[in-house]
Amino acid sequence: MKLMKAGAIALALTTALMSPVFAAQLKLVWYVDGDEQEAKLRTILDEYTASHPETTFDLQITPYEGMIQKFQQYAASGIMPDVSLTSSMEPVIRPFLVDWAEVNGKDWINDFVAGWADGAKLGDKVIAAPLDVTAVGIYYNADAFAKAGVEIPAAGWTWDEALPKIKEVSEKAGIRFPLVWDVSAHRFLTYEFQYGNHVFSEQEPVTVAMDDAGWEKTMDQFIKMANDYMPPGLWSGASSDSPVDMFINQQAVAYMSGSWQIGNFAENAKFKWVAGPTPSGTVSSSNVGGNYLVAFNTSPNLKEAEAFVTWMTSPDIQAEYAKTFGLLPANKKAPAVQYASEDAQKAVVGFQAELDKSPRYAATDQGWPQMQATWDSIKAGVTQAYAGQITTKEAVASIRAAAEAAVAAGQ
Repeated sequence: MKLMKAGAIALALTTALMSPVFAAQLKLVWYVDGDEQEAKLRTILDEYTASHPETTFDLQITPYEGMIQKFQQYAASGIMPDVSLTSSMEPVIRPFLVDWAEVNGKDWINDFVAGWADGAKLGDKVIAAPLDVTAVGIYYNADAFAKAGVEIPAAGWTWDEALPKIKEVSEKAGIRFPLVWDVSAHRFLTYEFQYGNHVFSEQEPVTVAMDDAGWEKTMDQFIKMANDYMPPGLWSGASSDSPVDMFINQQAVAYMSGSWQIGNFAENAKFKWVAGPTPSGTVSSSNVGGNYLVAFNTSPNLKEAEAFVTWMTSPDIQAEYAKTFGLLPANKKAPAVQYASEDAQKAVVGFQAELDKSPRYAATDQGWPQMQATWDSIKAGVTQAYAGQITTKEAVASIRAAAEAAVAAGQ
């Protein structure tokens, strides 16, 4: 009996010695578009655990629309995750975020796309790690253009040149609407960018740089375009139609959205599609967006969280992540990404080119912390002006007021 007990004790000791001494399970908050994306993400996390057996993950999927509320709850409770995906660093969580300039050195952030890297900075700190970048641009139903015998708008075309052609395709190919557009402040702002309008200065200190008259003129143009080419009620909220569903179900010839749709269309569109070239206004511009990873300094697994984020934002892993999800790497040192389909490859290259020729404000407006307190006023302004509830002059004034308040608050 004593020998059996001794053997059991020896086995327990051996098992303990073979197990990771500092095993950590990271609480990871993420948002995805459906089960398929979640499965792809879990594959990447499993890859990390395979090479770092001491680290596993408690993955918590949260809808993108609920992230701000999540952050507010974390700050109020003092109970944070270890790592989170985010597109903005809300003021309420900034005191709890790891400074990557301390972790990886102050020059580390220079490895990332400049405008998106600006958004990760807060004074001398770097409070986020850029994960991917996105571009806003247009998709065309190439089969519909071929059926109508109309040339797809080429590089350098303006909206004034492209819109009549898109409408002609709608009529000849029997497609319900010429154009759909994501009802989003981010996507609307791209149109303002294309006419030289932006919210904030391109350099610090951040100031409001709005040309109100220019904004009003462009907003008037946008509302006319929405009335003439888009589904009725789309921009007032009266329509429940989803722009992406309308495009993929061939109820719209063209769709203004962004590079994040590439994987969706590559897998699910039952027709030939192309991404861009996006028509221009007085200038050519996309809108730089994307995602960051943040780590919380309250984490009991802080070193493991820092190691994971550093791995996820390294060049090779960013290339793998971008290929997996049809995105653009934020790390400029990432190797060239070969995407799964030729159409997707062309789309990524095209959107990347549109980002490269965009004005700097197409990145800094999105990146400055002050924009986080301004987004709601942009969407409210354009949707209310479209519905006739306020004038475009009043809409622009409300956007300016929100931007000025954000600057004054130092957000």
